[in-house]
Amino acid sequence: DKEDKEDKEAKVEGAVKIDKEDKEDKKDKKDKKDEVVTTTTTSTSRSLDSCDPDLTLLDFSKATLVRKGLSGTIGGTLRYGSVAVVDGVTVDLVVQGIGSYESFNATRNGLYGDFGIVNVLEKSEGHLAFSFINAETNQDIEIGPFYFSWFDVDSGDVGEELGNEMVTVSGISSYDMKEEAHIRADEQNGFTTFTADLLSPVKHPKELSTLTDEQLLSAFTLVYPKTSEFTVTLAAGAGIGGRNFFFAGTPVSCY
Repeated sequence: DKEDKEDKEAKVEGAVKIDKEDKEDKKDKKDKKDEVVTTTTTSTSRSLDSCDPDLTLLDFSKATLVRKGLSGTIGGTLRYGSVAVVDGVTVDLVVQGIGSYESFNATRNGLYGDFGIVNVLEKSEGHLAFSFINAETNQDIEIGPFYFSWFDVDSGDVGEELGNEMVTVSGISSYDMKEEAHIRADEQNGFTTFTADLLSPVKHPKELSTLTDEQLLSAFTLVYPKTSEFTVTLAAGAGIGGRNFFFAGTPVSCY
């Protein structure tokens, strides 16, 4: 009887110990599950607040089109009013064709939703100068460092030709794009050329808040040091008349 009693007590003690271990194991699993959920939420809920606060953000969503005359004629310009406020000064952005630039549909040049847009004739290159202007004095003004992003850098199958789009820049501090981006970056002699390297026609972006994964994979961000101007060459491959290039002042990495 004494042995039976001791055996029963051992079984009870063992059951209590197992039950306690089960509870602790469940608690550990719950804690790990909660930890995973927390980590996932943190890594996916990015916003502009998580980007470098020392860089100037250009906002085309609230900009006004002060002048719309970029049509391929040397001297023709686009002027975006109030793209930024720096040290209390309202800044405009002027885009002007330099050297060769020809559009297929100049009426598209200007604003499209939250983006600036420039139309380039198919199978041609457009050389453009971007200048920051004090909105009150019309004098050049240096700003920065600042972000400048290009969107809808894609390619399309046009008959027997592949219509790649290319953006060539210089004077940048760095650039960034999604790891799986459909864009190739080539650096040579101080210039960096970004080329659509996959057959990936993409729907035109309109709102920064509703960018799709495919639209983000056809975009890249440049960081410029403090400056009053920069130049860009836009090359349009084969297309149905022309190709559209979209730009904004917020970084791709924050979407």
